[in-house]
Formats: sequence, C-alpha cells, structure tokens
Amino acid sequence: MSTSKHLHIINPSYNSSEDVSFTLFSALSMELRLRVWQCSIQQNRLLEIELDRPQLWAPEPTLPDAPYSATNGLNKVISGRNYTIRGCKILSKLLHVNRESRDVALRFYRVHMPCYFPTSEGGTPGTAKSTLYVNPEYDFMFLRIKQPPENTFVDFVNDFKAHDPKAVGLLNLALDANSMTALQCSTDITVTPGKPAFLDSLQQLREIIWVAESMAGRSILGPLDDFEGAGIRFNNSMPLKASTPTFQYVLTAGVDPRQLRVQWRQLLAKWGIQQAQETRERFLFASQVPRPEQQQIHDMKTASKYLDEEEERWLKVQRKYHRIVKKCAGKVPVEGSEELAKAVRPAIGFWLFPPEALGRLEGFPEEGSSRTKKVFDMTDHWPELALSFLF
Repeated sequence: MSTSKHLHIINPSYNSSEDVSFTLFSALSMELRLRVWQCSIQQNRLLEIELDRPQLWAPEPTLPDAPYSATNGLNKVISGRNYTIRGCKILSKLLHVNRESRDVALRFYRVHMPCYFPTSEGGTPGTAKSTLYVNPEYDFMFLRIKQPPENTFVDFVNDFKAHDPKAVGLLNLALDANSMTALQCSTDITVTPGKPAFLDSLQQLREIIWVAESMAGRSILGPLDDFEGAGIRFNNSMPLKASTPTFQYVLTAGVDPRQLRVQWRQLLAKWGIQQAQETRERFLFASQVPRPEQQQIHDMKTASKYLDEEEERWLKVQRKYHRIVKKCAGKVPVEGSEELAKAVRPAIGFWLFPPEALGRLEGFPEEGSSRTKKVFDMTDHWPELALSFLF
C-alpha cells in the first residue's frame, strides 16, 4: 500500500491483514444466515460483456437445424447461437461459498444463460461451456458489440428474455461509442425471428448508461493531447475504472458523448420502437485502465500498484517535456507538496452525470462546432459517484 497521503484510495476496503473470521456464523438461525446472504448479494453490477462469435478454435456444439428452432428449459424459443462472452469477475463469489449461499445466489440471479467463456489452459486459447447469471433489476449490461451486430445483439437480447423465468428480460443497458458505431453500420437488425422479444425489451428499458471512458488517462498535457484550453495538469477528480463489476452509488477523450444519445434516437426511429416509458439516461465518466489483464484493477493491492506507477509516469512525462510544461504551468513538477496536500484522493469507480450536464440535444451538433468536443463545464450539475467494491 502506498504511504503517500494523496494516493490513499477513498474506496472502503473489505480486506484486512488481521484474522476477522466469524466462526459462529453456522450457529446462527437459518433465517439470519439467509438474510445475511441476501443482503450481501443485493448489489448493483456493471457487467462488461463483449459479445463475440465462437472463434475458429472454439468447440462448436451441435446446433439446431435452423435458427430459432430450439427451445430451452423454460419452453421458450431461443436463437441457438453460441455466445463467447468475455468479461472480468462476472460470476458472483456467493455461487461458490457453500450450498446455502449458492441457493440464494441462484434465486437472486434468476437469468441463467448458457454461454462460453474464453480459457487458456496450458497457454492454448479455447473456450469452456459455462453460464451467465444475471438479475435484470440490479445488473447493467454493458454490451461491447462488434461489427456486424446482426447475429449477436438481437439474438442475445431475445435469448436473455427467453431465459428469464419472469419473462422480463433486459432492463438496464450500457453502450459505448464503438458499440453505437457497430449498430449504426448494421443493415436491419430486426429482420430476425427474435424481433418481437427484441422490440419488447427496448420498449421497456428503464435505464441506459452512455459510457465515455477516457483513453488519454488522468494526466493532461493540453498542447500535446489536443485538449484546447485544458492546460497542463493532473485530473485527480477523474475516477479509475476497475475490472470488478460490483459498485455502490455514492473530462474525457474521444467523441462528443452527446453523439451517443443522438445515434440512439436515430436507431429507435429506424427500428420503429416506441418506448413505453421514458428511459433514464446517464453518462459514465472514468479513466480507462489499459486492457492487459496484468494491469487491471480488481482489488486494493492492484489499485495501489497502478496509482504508484501512474504517478511515476506523470513525473516522467513532465521531465521529458519540461520546457512545454514550465511554459504552460510555470513550474516542474506541476504539483508541489502544497498542491498534493490539497489534492482530491483517488477513487476507483466512475462518475455518473445526468444527460443535461452536457448540454441540449436540440440542434446538435451546433453549426460550425466539432463532433469531438472534449471539455465540458458541468459545475452546475451534481453527479453520482459509483465506488467499486475492493478487497
């Protein structure tokens, strides 16, 4: 754990070097034990799922003679597609503690959807048959959709509903710019037998999160990063997005996030979807951590390690471009001991802003404006902070 005060993470930690085991848990009444398991599992999750077709090296199970010609255990028609789902820590630990916790978890995560998870046994890539467990009311499905989406997005939404005993299906969706581009490039993704379930699901959407992760990181070198007017500084207030999916409610690079809302409305019109109720929309802002698994943040140890390395990279880049930094910021390093003492402590999670924080949609994009606006003044809007659960 880093000893620098300005690097102390604000997330509550559930990890302790002391022995805090509670050996009398089994002596509690079954009613109390079940209540503990239930309280432990009722958490929101942002399940980051990359929908992909099985690779050439993946085992190909026996498929039905034609799409949508098979039924599942609930006697619902399914597409018959084999999904390879890539995600991190999307299976609850309560599924593996004991039989009692597993029974609670299986009831709570009532959607049990067959799928394949990537494996690398012996260094050889492959897939293993598994099950995706989801609670539609609590979980947000962050679907990373590849081109073309015709045979993944619609079929996945259909099958998700078909495996829901309550036939509710998708309620909370999250999409990023790449997924929206894939959907816009599609021809007509509703020309499938899964169209009715697909339309029903999108008509009933409760919430949608527009993911606007910053690829540039938290260190801002305005003149070098094409951030006009942003100066040279370290964006301490930007949370770091972890790979762990569970969270509690407590400046970005890329396309203008408002563009996602415009594209979504165009797609709803294209598909002829009239939503039964107004969907709550929010923007997710966070600094994206590099993709390699060894660099992902999933507990307090990996978070502290990343913060130490991030600070060293920030100091190194200031030394490398010291002339530009000194010209724009007045000194090198930019933050001295006095500034660091007042710095915002790092958070592992993400900001959630209301859509109006980024400005109006009417007439967007404004005449003569760029679709890649990167700096927004959101000081008049109070955001939510989602903090990842770290152990």
